[in-house]
Amino acid sequence: MNTKLYLDTSIPSAFYDSSKPVRQLMTQKWFEFDRTNYQLFVSTLTIQEVERFQNIEKRNQIIDLIVRSNCELLEITSEAVELSEIYLKNGAIPKSEPEDALHIAIATIAQIESLASWNFKHIVSVNPIRKIHELNQKNGFGIIEIGSLELFGGYKYGNL
Repeated sequence: MNTKLYLDTSIPSAFYDSSKPVRQLMTQKWFEFDRTNYQLFVSTLTIQEVERFQNIEKRNQIIDLIVRSNCELLEITSEAVELSEIYLKNGAIPKSEPEDALHIAIATIAQIESLASWNFKHIVSVNPIRKIHELNQKNGFGIIEIGSLELFGGYKYGNL
């Protein structure tokens, strides 16, 4: 069975983001060649974030990519909200970024093994990952592997 991989909003968004061409190319190649190695998940939070994009064409393209990629949709649960609040309260994720905390909590509660993100500031960074692992263990949850698409096979398509 394929590894379960949660994609935060930054992953499908990067597919169409020409402002970061290396990241865009890596994301496009990963979706073309590597996504089938994983059982993909997004959440209703992902959809909500995409629906706030001003560019309607980009919004529709991202939703279409999510659908074409057979991403399973996870709901925001009260348990995920509670865990995200623990992340925020304990400084794993800045209080100014509640949606980042909620993405991680949704994946954790759903027992997804891994989370991919291009958010190096608040998610894919040593200190947040350490704190998330510590808080997950303290609260009876498993460790979730967190990394950029490079970690999940994208390294073959270039270096950031």
